[in-house]
Amino acid sequence: MQHRNLRAVRGLLAAFLMALSGGSFAATAATNESSSAERDSHIAHGAGIAENLEISGYAREMPPGAPMGAAYVTLRDLSGSARVLARVELPTHPQGKVEMHTTRQVDGVSRMRALKKITLPGNGTIEMRPGATHLMVHGVALKAGQTLSLRLVFADGSAHEAALPVRGLQEKTQADEGDHQHAQHHHG
Repeated sequence: MQHRNLRAVRGLLAAFLMALSGGSFAATAATNESSSAERDSHIAHGAGIAENLEISGYAREMPPGAPMGAAYVTLRDLSGSARVLARVELPTHPQGKVEMHTTRQVDGVSRMRALKKITLPGNGTIEMRPGATHLMVHGVALKAGQTLSLRLVFADGSAHEAALPVRGLQEKTQADEGDHQHAQHHHG
């Protein structure tokens, strides 16, 4: 409902500006306005930009017998407006689920806590990494060389899709300095 109202307001604004400018603005406004299906279905493969949002990241291969895996996403807002990441879905694995977590050291023990939302500040960055904020992936066997498709759903109803590479257990990145096994976490 809000998207429909927003499109109507944008349409009226474009018509008003076209009348004021003698028509030159209308072509720009029409070019910049995309259908809600296009707007809500942007795909970034490993790294990319979708609707003023830069998305990059990777998932980590699961050790044999592990019940869940981890994914790390970096989001950078390019719009100047804060966004709230409400949930992450697995479009190609509807039986699976993704939980947003953060890890904190409490009395020398790594404790993992579920997050209901993550706020991305306008022109700001969220960097998920081992030992900090991350995604726990359930119901999907993560194997090196594959990709993990994610749908990032924001509180405003927009959704952006990303295909993250799954890296092997032995592949190290700069973010892996604090890599850890999720089986050692304590929920708290």
